[in-house]
Amino acid sequence: MTLQQLKYAMVVARTGSMNKAAESLYISQPTLTNTIRGLEEETGITLFNRTNKGVNLTSEGSDFIFYAKKVCDQYEQLIWRYDGKGNTRKVFSVSSQHYAFVCEAFAEVVKSYDASTFHFSILETTTPKTIEDVSNQISEVGVLFLSDFNRDELNRIFVDNGLTYKKIVSCRFYVYLGKNHPLADRTIIDYEDIIKYPIITYEQGKNSPLYMSEEIFGEQDYPYSVKVSDRASMLQIMKKLNGFTFCSGAVKGAVGWNDYKVIPLRESTHLPYSTMEIGYIRKDELSEIGKKFIDELYKAAPAEEQGEGAIA
Repeated sequence: MTLQQLKYAMVVARTGSMNKAAESLYISQPTLTNTIRGLEEETGITLFNRTNKGVNLTSEGSDFIFYAKKVCDQYEQLIWRYDGKGNTRKVFSVSSQHYAFVCEAFAEVVKSYDASTFHFSILETTTPKTIEDVSNQISEVGVLFLSDFNRDELNRIFVDNGLTYKKIVSCRFYVYLGKNHPLADRTIIDYEDIIKYPIITYEQGKNSPLYMSEEIFGEQDYPYSVKVSDRASMLQIMKKLNGFTFCSGAVKGAVGWNDYKVIPLRESTHLPYSTMEIGYIRKDELSEIGKKFIDELYKAAPAEEQGEGAIA
């Protein structure tokens, strides 16, 4: 089995036609047909159903293409990283829950290095994926929050995956809402008042346990909730529905933040806890650039605070 065979099969799957795939690859159709047939014989499976209208993947073929794409992607990354001149491009990646200050810290790191010799990536993602990325060393650092609700479970997962956790900051909860929200003129917001409006939460994946949530409660504890997968969708829906979410208060500098307000949430017996702890996880000892990122995280993180008060 060769990379060329894998690439040919991926093009056939994408185009749904041997003829179109051959044209795209600048080879003859008989050559392509023989290559695919040879691949099927080698793997012992039928990759494509042939019809008068073209070809389509079989169930086994779909699985094969899924893994073939991973192999080809890894190969392309390998070629990119080693440029053939004896130079090695360094890679630095961060996975995180959705915090604007993490992006701010990451940007400061990128500005400090020659981007032509590095491959930088920041992945705003779910709690499970953040842990998975660091466990599999896709990312050097992962940023997430702990609370009294999820601390024991997440610490167990960290230990099981050989991860080290370190606190960055403890901060109280804030309500994040549009500047035209009916409660936007408050200096502090009561839980009983804000819960009357829809909360916008981040999707954590199908059947994800409650302790993976980025919010104070699980979804079932809110009368009206809307799930999103990214920050842009959250902000747009927040304005349209007079919705809200909870945050650490560190949103200044985020795109469009002037259209929103961050107001302290009053401590209440309805809340299972009143503060959140944001920290980072790592698998191995930090690289030089990893240490630089952590330094920038501490600078960009919200100020440590307790009790009722307003955001600076």
